[in-house]
Amino acid sequence: MFTRKPRFINPTIAAALEGDLNEHEMHVLSTLGTLVELDAHEIFAAEGAVGREAVVLVTGSAHVMREGDTIAEVGPGTILGESALLTHEPRNASLMTTSPSTLAVLNAREFASFLDQCPRIAAKVDELVAARSA
Repeated sequence: MFTRKPRFINPTIAAALEGDLNEHEMHVLSTLGTLVELDAHEIFAAEGAVGREAVVLVTGSAHVMREGDTIAEVGPGTILGESALLTHEPRNASLMTTSPSTLAVLNAREFASFLDQCPRIAAKVDELVAARSA
């Protein structure tokens, strides 16, 4: 009769984020996000700049830097840039890859849709924004 069409999940996202995101969340991220490949040592967000997108680090690693000092190193599954996007404040840190990396980039509308469709992620983002603005 009717067959259910399988959900599209980008294989890169599935392989890298299976422990961090459930199947539904990976499907939504695969549908909304744009995958971008970066080399090591590429700055993909600048402290003080207007935040127009959030990213999920799919593969690789990145430094979070404030005033030129590294304050954190992050890996796959980390959501970055959400604070500036949600608060409409300038970015509070710069972000630079430390290895070849894949990012899932979401503009403001895509990120809002991602959070609407993934309440578990929305709760995590609320905690992140609160912690990073403290």
